[in-house]
Amino acid sequence: MNNEDHESKIDVRIIVGGLDIAQLVSKAVNNIQLENDYNIIVSSIIPTVELSIVKKVASGADILLIGGYGHDETFNILYNELKTDFNHIGLFDYNNIIIENESLDFKLAEKEILNSIIKSTLSYSLNLINIHTLENKLMKVTHNYNSLLDDYNQLIKEQDVLTQENRELREDIEEIKSDYSAFKLRYEDVYSKDILEIFNLDELWQEVFHQELNDEERIVIATNKFKPEDIIVGQGYIASQSRQKAIEWLNIVRTALIFVDDNTEELKKDLSPNDETMPSQDDEEYEIHNSFENFWD
Repeated sequence: MNNEDHESKIDVRIIVGGLDIAQLVSKAVNNIQLENDYNIIVSSIIPTVELSIVKKVASGADILLIGGYGHDETFNILYNELKTDFNHIGLFDYNNIIIENESLDFKLAEKEILNSIIKSTLSYSLNLINIHTLENKLMKVTHNYNSLLDDYNQLIKEQDVLTQENRELREDIEEIKSDYSAFKLRYEDVYSKDILEIFNLDELWQEVFHQELNDEERIVIATNKFKPEDIIVGQGYIASQSRQKAIEWLNIVRTALIFVDDNTEELKKDLSPNDETMPSQDDEEYEIHNSFENFWD
């Protein structure tokens, strides 16, 4: 018999208490023809209940039959030691093969062996169904696990990529912070300076004084000469901290222009070089105002 045929059959091993009963069982097994009729082989008949020996010989069996007088102490001990999730243990009951004179009957032994094996085979088959069910569940769980493992490994790779991108972004942020600090340090004095507003000089003049601006050049000259704080005039515009400040300066300049234009002759006479009289305090004031005239002469 090759290994493939042997592996496809149900492997039964019978444990008995001595050589005499082992010989009877062996003869009965040969007469039953289990292998041909039931696809069952009895691979071992173990003529001892010594636990250490039984464990070695019984390992790997599909069905174990333990000989005994019912479920006695020996049966219970061997059952607890030999039962696994992958085998079935049945009872080969001596009580069913003893005749009236306390001897063992050969024919009854055949019947008991066959019945015990059939009962155990049915239980073993049910156990196999449960095992196959568990195997199928295990395969599904294994498949799901492998799928989850693949997803996990993919997430690990994506996490590595995101970690690298995060590291690069942090480096970019630090670089931006550094550039901002340098920029802030370079231009921090800008915050302390007043920003000037720019107005169209001609439009502002007409709006305030309701007349055309004909003296833009003299306004520029006066502004450049006196250099009022935060006032700039030129190229048709006036720059100031506010519209009100610009209007105030234009009022000053216009007043000066009117004063100079209206008193030009008198000022020239009062300041004539032929006049030997020492200038009074009032004359000095006139001289200061006359400086406007000298701007555009």
